[in-house]
Amino acid sequence: MAPDLIHARTRREFRELCSDWGVLRMIEGAFEVEGFESIPVEERDDSGGMRRGLFDAYARGIDWADPSEVARAIRVFEEILSWGAEGNEYTEKALNRVRRVLEHDGYSLDAERRIRPVRAGALRRLPLEQLRDPAAIHEHLQRLQSSSDADPPLAISSAKALVEATCKHVLEELGEDYDDKADIPPLVRSVQKALKVHPEDIAPTAKGRESIVQTLSNLSQVVTGLAELRNEYGPDHGRTRASSGMQPRHAHLAVGAAQTYCQFLLETLRDRRTQAGPVKYGRDADTPSGPARGEGRTSRTKGCGWWDFEEGRVSEDWVVL
Repeated sequence: MAPDLIHARTRREFRELCSDWGVLRMIEGAFEVEGFESIPVEERDDSGGMRRGLFDAYARGIDWADPSEVARAIRVFEEILSWGAEGNEYTEKALNRVRRVLEHDGYSLDAERRIRPVRAGALRRLPLEQLRDPAAIHEHLQRLQSSSDADPPLAISSAKALVEATCKHVLEELGEDYDDKADIPPLVRSVQKALKVHPEDIAPTAKGRESIVQTLSNLSQVVTGLAELRNEYGPDHGRTRASSGMQPRHAHLAVGAAQTYCQFLLETLRDRRTQAGPVKYGRDADTPSGPARGEGRTSRTKGCGWWDFEEGRVSEDWVVL
């Protein structure tokens, strides 16, 4: 039997917050907007108060070992936290108590009262500030955090979903079209082409070109392998038999590969945005106004190219990394 991902002591703290900060209508709304149903006991017990009893009725219907249900419960908890008055000494003491119990479950509470997974060594921070709306990425990361040890097949499926979502977000940030139903291989090709880090886009004159091309090719193959692994072991295909042989170490490998790839895409997006402006080409190509030797090259836009210092000209087709 899988262990609870949110300990009973943590649930008790939120139960008390419902009693102190909430009213029945607010408690009911917080749970029902996330799709939870109350399961009252047969014999009514008012000893704990109606608000505590209502919290218990909804908490009774949550599978605390199921990462997807826990992710929804976390959003309920965040709603409960929003009820506390700002700048109130009692509120701050309550938040500190919540912060302590959440840390035992592998979560942190930030200044905006958002609950984030922070289990040591599990997930590295991705540069999500590059995205206009990273909410979906946060959800995938939370699912990965909850399932890496408890549900390896789900973690593998979530790792693939993280890669897909990151590819689509980066393509949107770059103004590129994509097929929303596309699988990993075409998405990977599209996003690497858009970022000019596809093996085909590396300049023939780039130092260490063969090593760069090999590394990028292998990275793409690892992510494609992740998709194939999910098809074999993921829980999303209505299996008639349980997945066997998947251990947490396999999930950690899949999650690590997904994170590495997504971090590479997001950091490349950031670097493309922070590099110097594009140089002009055409009649003025002999006197480029681009970055000095040794500085980063810029991504291509309409009417622009890259100044290839090794060739001494503007290249319209290649990137020198």
